Amino acid sequence: MNRRELLAQGMGMSSMAGVAALWQASEAFAGEASKASAAPAAGLSKVIETSSRCVTTGLICIRHCQKEILDGNKMMAECLQSVLELVSACETLTKLAAFESAYAKDFAKLTAKICADCGKICEKHAKHMEACKKCMEACRECEKACLAA
Repeated sequence: MNRRELLAQGMGMSSMAGVAALWQASEAFAGEASKASAAPAAGLSKVIETSSRCVTTGLICIRHCQKEILDGNKMMAECLQSVLELVSACETLTKLAAFESAYAKDFAKLTAKICADCGKICEKHAKHMEACKKCMEACRECEKACLAA
């Protein structure tokens, strides 16, 4: 084995040892972090849960509205605009609540209004469109949780 091969092999070994040390350190940190309180502040866990659900059902509703509009159903344009706003607000709220931001509760009040408006618009289509029905239900749940926060 020449000097280059020996050096390359040595570097490979030290790199692997470094990776192993980093892995062990990250495992230890993760263990300590899991011992810390992972639960969000009072009232915010329900906000996180319901706003996350709103994002999921909203994304499905967006796709549904897009398909309807492409098929010529212009009535869905208002619904699409509303649900785009809803998803944006609920994504932000989920993050603020998860981070226990000082702005989370104030933003929850604004999001409650956005949820109420989207729920009213979805209600127009809820009887004949499942995506709108589920979005409406998620909006109403999220609105209640936001007002209670």
